[in-house]
Amino acid sequence: MKKFFVCMVVLVVFALPLFARAGQEQSSGGTASSGKTEIRAAWWGDTKRHELYNSIVDEFEKANPDVVVVREPTSWNDYWDKLSVQAAGGNAPDFIGMHPQYSADYIPRGMCEPLDAYIANKTLSVDGWSQGTIDTGKFDGKLYMMAMGVTFSSAFVNTGLFKELGVTPPAFDWTWDDVKRIGIQVRAAFDKQGKKTSWLLNDISTALNSWRYFVRQRGREVYDAKGNISFQVSDAEEWFAMFKEFRDLGIVPDAATATEYGNATLEDSLFSRDKILVLWIPINQYKLYCTTFPNKEVSFIRMATAPGRPVGEWPEGAHFAVNSKSTPEKKRAAVRLMNFWLNDARSLKLFGLDQGVPGNLKVGEVIIPTLDQYQLKIVEFVNTLSRIGTPTIYPPPGASEIDALFKNFAEQVQFNRKTPAAAAKEFYEQAVAIRANANK
Repeated sequence: MKKFFVCMVVLVVFALPLFARAGQEQSSGGTASSGKTEIRAAWWGDTKRHELYNSIVDEFEKANPDVVVVREPTSWNDYWDKLSVQAAGGNAPDFIGMHPQYSADYIPRGMCEPLDAYIANKTLSVDGWSQGTIDTGKFDGKLYMMAMGVTFSSAFVNTGLFKELGVTPPAFDWTWDDVKRIGIQVRAAFDKQGKKTSWLLNDISTALNSWRYFVRQRGREVYDAKGNISFQVSDAEEWFAMFKEFRDLGIVPDAATATEYGNATLEDSLFSRDKILVLWIPINQYKLYCTTFPNKEVSFIRMATAPGRPVGEWPEGAHFAVNSKSTPEKKRAAVRLMNFWLNDARSLKLFGLDQGVPGNLKVGEVIIPTLDQYQLKIVEFVNTLSRIGTPTIYPPPGASEIDALFKNFAEQVQFNRKTPAAAAKEFYEQAVAIRANANK
């Protein structure tokens, strides 16, 4: 999560409406000069996503000629920097791309509009939505966000390279023990070919979100419903120790290599270079990888499991929210845009699986005939895990400090500067202290 307060220079830069559609007139009130209600809509992504989302908004404006939408797309990192500044200055967009990872920095501060009343007056529909998907947008029992789509973390497998090595690829429901067993086999096969700088999978030991799976497999959460620390020291120690063993055995890259490729582009990643055979990644990117690497035989499986223990997976995905500080007229128009985007067949045919499987399963069926072989596999995977995944507890406000703390201690174990036991103990104690101070 990003810090809520930033310097005045950034305020001046990011408070400016970026990427607004050329020729649209800004208004100071609830309506544009033409008498139409004008709202600002913001989202993150790359150029292709901006083009896609603009086409959806174009369709909305055709169907709702009384509303004008000023578009403000940015990149992922810039989006959250900009939104935090806008929220602090009371200048946030009316229609907001929101993510559970950051929502606790905004919902408790009263920035997001409760949506229950709009469902009651039928401005927003939840017909065709499963209760589990609806609940991903709830906070303290109220609905503040609607899911853009449902996705789950997965593991992409370079099946073709496994065959070349003569090693059997992991099964769909593989375990942490399988990671070690298969990793040793892969290490031996690579060594036989003289490939000392190739491994089974990428090192995710520094990613708190991946560790959350591990904690949930032990029947706990990182935080409880009140934002207090809920994990135990042993949860962190076992995680750090397991990946230290993986590094020592040559199952995951050494610390220097993992750091070097940590922010590599898709085309320059260890997976693209055939330096790793398995990549932890959200399933909605499956088509992207298959089409980017058409010569690779790529399949997917679950994240590693823990037999006899609770399921680690939870429904993931981005959401839409509405600015509670907007005028009533703008809020209604923003909710109408949300309803069109997530529930109208005209939108869903364009939206496809960009953010995962549509939350509206009934209307979402209209896109099935348009899906290709990769997208159909994504739908199958999400449907499979939707039957077993359970909702998670979202991080509390200011949890980014603990995210950074976790990464710091994980890196110290990576580079053998601390033992797993020492790092886990210090991380736990400091995390508890951070949350205790936050609750004062």
